[in-house]
Amino acid sequence: MQKHKHYYDKKYPLLYYAEGGMYSIHPILLIKLYQAYFHQKPKSFFDCGAACGGIVQMALDCGIEAHGVEIKKYHQLKSAYLIGFNQHRMDGKKEVFHRVLFPDERLEKLFEDGNIKIKSILDCNPVQADLAYFNGILSYFDEDTLYKVLAKFQNVKMLCAIHNTTEDYAKAQKYGNSLGTCQQLKTVQSNDWWIKTFNKNGFRAQYHRQLHCFIAINSAC
Repeated sequence: MQKHKHYYDKKYPLLYYAEGGMYSIHPILLIKLYQAYFHQKPKSFFDCGAACGGIVQMALDCGIEAHGVEIKKYHQLKSAYLIGFNQHRMDGKKEVFHRVLFPDERLEKLFEDGNIKIKSILDCNPVQADLAYFNGILSYFDEDTLYKVLAKFQNVKMLCAIHNTTEDYAKAQKYGNSLGTCQQLKTVQSNDWWIKTFNKNGFRAQYHRQLHCFIAINSAC
């Protein structure tokens, strides 16, 4: 089969690309989604799987309180963290590409100041935030553990999550690509399965087809 453009380049044409192979959503877009539902800007943001802190720093730059958790010590890596992203435009005009360079010291400070904790989300107290974000993280837990993870977010108003699904695998195979950004996956299910899982665990969920992410609103809101 002829090799095509990498699957994630096709799936996420409007999202930013972080050097190292991970794709994610800029917090600006997540904040806009929150405002569309709650008609106000979120005051706090939590990144579950914060890596070296790029998303947390972007959220801080958006003027909101931001924290995260990560199990690996990314802050000990001594290399510049280069982020490029396509600016999202609702009017359909051509996207504008930007690159942002975060100095190592700026990201390391997130760990020093406690914005990012090195521990499993299962070892954390229940999260207190308006908006929480998962980039691939939910797929790393098996089905019997997912409810414990989601229970940590029962005080969060909105969850936004992207992760591999059975639909991703089918389309990647069609394009002649492999899904290389997430390793050791334990739960890969269909979009509908994930929506039902959110719904069973205290959230009203839907799939946002433009940003390719799941949006789950706390049922108590």
